[in-house]
Amino acid sequence: MDARNKKLSRKLESLELDALFITKSVNQRYLEGFTGGDCFLLASGRENFLIADSRYTEMAEGECRRAKVVPHRSPNPPLEEVTARLAGEAGFKRIGFESAHMTYSQYESLSRSLAEAGAKFIPAPDAVEQIRAVKEPEEIRETERACGVADLALEELMKILKPGVSELDVKVELDYLMKRNGADETGFDTMALFGARASQPHANSSRAAKLKPGDFILIDYGAMVNGYRSDTTRTFVCGRADPEQRRAYETVRYAQSESVAMIRAGANGREINERALEILTGAGFPAFQYG
Repeated sequence: MDARNKKLSRKLESLELDALFITKSVNQRYLEGFTGGDCFLLASGRENFLIADSRYTEMAEGECRRAKVVPHRSPNPPLEEVTARLAGEAGFKRIGFESAHMTYSQYESLSRSLAEAGAKFIPAPDAVEQIRAVKEPEEIRETERACGVADLALEELMKILKPGVSELDVKVELDYLMKRNGADETGFDTMALFGARASQPHANSSRAAKLKPGDFILIDYGAMVNGYRSDTTRTFVCGRADPEQRRAYETVRYAQSESVAMIRAGANGREINERALEILTGAGFPAFQYG
């Protein structure tokens, strides 16, 4: 945690900021280990404050690595008053905020209170994300664990992938298997789609959609382990694949292998994506419009 806060201090220095007001819970967890929600982290890297209401103060005291937990909300002063007081006491004059995440009403009340305390509230989108982008060895291990949990759950799920099962049955069962095998939560909303519905990149699993022989089965899912998520998409055929399904599979597999071969330090993601689309469209399949 000290290493991460040192990185934050250097980032703030480069942005000419004294502190960062952090509203995103994932960024609070990254810097302080706090797993709760609806709280606010005022952090300079050298001096951090976790501002929480009475639902989370006890939890925060037990989880935060170094931040001082400060209460807000009745019977305590409101958030903007507490933030302005802390900024004044710490000497924070230029405070960044996560402009892509904060609500406008929060911005209005906080910027007004900070201005009255002689501090400026300055947009600083993605400041913590830029630090998080380079993963530490332990983060890589946690991500691999999340992948392993998801793989094991999918292997066990195969037992119920039979004609007559509904999309919703598959979604619910897979969510359960991930948690039973070690996930804290699902990485995102699990999706299972059958037949013609499997062409949709994103849709809600249906109780009415039942698996039939010959259907494509699309499963998009992930596990979260200690805050790190996996993201896997798999496609199967119920029964035997027909020639066109096999051709689609082989084309996608070739596009994937060609793309993976292009991945290296300094590679351009757009060029990799364009190569994959070139292979798909060259075989007569529509381009996947997402990249």
